[in-house]
Parts: sequence; structure tokens; C-alpha cells
Amino acid sequence: MNKTAVRTLQQFLADNDSYRARVDGVRGPKTLAAVNATLQTHAGRLPDGADRWSDRRRAVACLQIACQQHKIEVGPIDGLWGPQTEHAADILATLQETGSKPAPWRDQQPLDANPNGWYREAELEQALGSPTRKPPMVVVPCPWKLALAWDLNTCPSGIGCHEQVADSLARVLDRVHGHYGPQRLRELGLHRFGGCYNKRRKRGGTRWSTHAWGLAVDWDPAHNKLKWGRDRARLARPEYDTWWRLWEEEGWVSLGRTRNFDWMHVQAAKL
Repeated sequence: MNKTAVRTLQQFLADNDSYRARVDGVRGPKTLAAVNATLQTHAGRLPDGADRWSDRRRAVACLQIACQQHKIEVGPIDGLWGPQTEHAADILATLQETGSKPAPWRDQQPLDANPNGWYREAELEQALGSPTRKPPMVVVPCPWKLALAWDLNTCPSGIGCHEQVADSLARVLDRVHGHYGPQRLRELGLHRFGGCYNKRRKRGGTRWSTHAWGLAVDWDPAHNKLKWGRDRARLARPEYDTWWRLWEEEGWVSLGRTRNFDWMHVQAAKL
């Protein structure tokens, strides 16, 4: 049982008026007292001998009951911290934070729209010219305040991109701003701009990056590192589902959604 799970348990106990201390992820005496009081009210759900379980096992059992109450599949109330209980606890944590359960990501497929006729990566050099020459660029104003991810005191007014994708980028930014609003965008870290045009090859590869043509944008790289999957990347969370849908409706491709790495990256080029 990790610290995040303890916080989830404490929040459940607090929501049920049995815990009034800090939600700090520390399984101390106040948490234990609240756990025991809660288990007493749900004694009928516990197997024989549960009164002899360790404090940790009783805490896990209480968290399992919390998941059951929220109709999250958790298995039997046995007080054992296994993969199913850990997964159920993660769902409950998301529900507490966002008000809804995460979408079942294994069933999700990113949109495969291409209304703007983006080229495939393999076609870019022939279609747009050598990436060693700077492409024709346009600065697209951003309707919310950006900050450079590596220098938050620097606030660019727009995003410099290839002229062929500028109109599409402007539409996406306007729709994102209209949906989330500036305050929520900042809360989500979507003001942390990680760059667009950059004449370089792919990190960890030998081919030219789509950044070399000004066709890709990176967002909040510190919380969506190159090798991170959906278990760690912030942009993989359910509160960003609309964010990705608005990009995908314009044909932009998320490497996170399609390949489960480099969640910071979205590009106007097909794979």
C-alpha cells in the first residue's frame, strides 16, 4: 500500500466524516482509528478473523470497501494489496480528483481523421523540402498565456510553426481555450510550452524529427518525459481526453495516444 493509496483512503474516510486530520498519506493513529471505526460499521463484509489482521491489512480492507462502495471492481475484501486492489485504488483516486472514473484506456482508439491531408512522416522531405533549410514559418498567437517550459519567466506570445499547419493550429488552440478556459489550462500545466520548430533529429533515433519542419508541438515536457508511458505521464490522465480529441479532429497525432511514449508531443504528420 503506497502513500498515494493512503491519501485516497484518508480522503474516503474524510468524506464519510470519520477522519478530520490532514490528508497526508501517512498511516498514523488518527487514520487507524478512522479505519477501525469504519470497519466496525461494515463488519458484515469482513471474513472471519479480520479482527486479528495487522493495522496495514485492515487499512487495505477499508480501502477495498471504499472501492466497492463506488462500484469499482476490487475483488474480495481480504486486506491484501495485490494488482487488482492497486488498480481499483488508482480508479478511486482519479474519481476523487476529477469527479469521474478514468476511461478504460485499453478500449480507446485515437481518432484517425486527416481533414487537412497531412503527409506521412516518410513523405515529408520530398513534399516539404530538406529539413536542413528553415521552412516557411508563421507565428500563431495563443489565446492563453504561455510560458517556456524550461524558463517559466519567459512568455512567448505565439507558436512559430510551418505555414501549412498554421490555420489548423490556430483552430485547435481556439477550441482548446474555449473548452478549458485560461485558469483550467494553467491548472493542467497546458501553459508550459515545450517548443515547436527545432532543426534536430529524433531523440533516441536517427531520422529527422517533425520538429525540423515546424510540424510538432511539445507541451509540459517536465511532466511528460520522452520514455514515460501512461502510468506516469500527466497528459495521459482522463482530464486531458478532450484536449486530445480536439487535436485529433484536426488530424494531429499524439505519440502518447498512438505509441504510449513521448506524451508531450503532438504533430501534424501521420505515422
